[in-house]
Amino acid sequence: MNGRVFLDTNILVYIYDPLDTGKQELAIALTDQLIRSGKAVISTQVMGEFFMATTRTRRSLLTPAEALVRMRNYLGACHVVDITRLITLEAIRGVESHHFGFWDAQIWATARLNQIEEVYSEDFTTGSIVEGVKFTNPFVGER
Repeated sequence: MNGRVFLDTNILVYIYDPLDTGKQELAIALTDQLIRSGKAVISTQVMGEFFMATTRTRRSLLTPAEALVRMRNYLGACHVVDITRLITLEAIRGVESHHFGFWDAQIWATARLNQIEEVYSEDFTTGSIVEGVKFTNPFVGER
């Protein structure tokens, strides 16, 4: 057990989304706490999704330049996991065995193959454990 926590894209996006101040404040506090404790983990997939989610033209939260600054900060402050061939193959197994959508399966596979026991995300059933990876939606009060 290493105590590391994988942050899914939606957690980071809420930091810059003023639409729900409760989620924004919690996302800021959680991310700050995990970074300060050295337990925050992100992946290259999460960084790509973060850029797209925060800069999309329909509802931009950040300019591309602002998003790139934030991404550099996260890449420097968090443990970063690259998406590998093995992770992609494990994600395919996650789609087949657990009926995840592919991008969610890749989050699960990244955590599982890097021995990260917990993923903070809104995209999974909170409290569920799949092959040793626990999913927590920090916005529903469980942690």
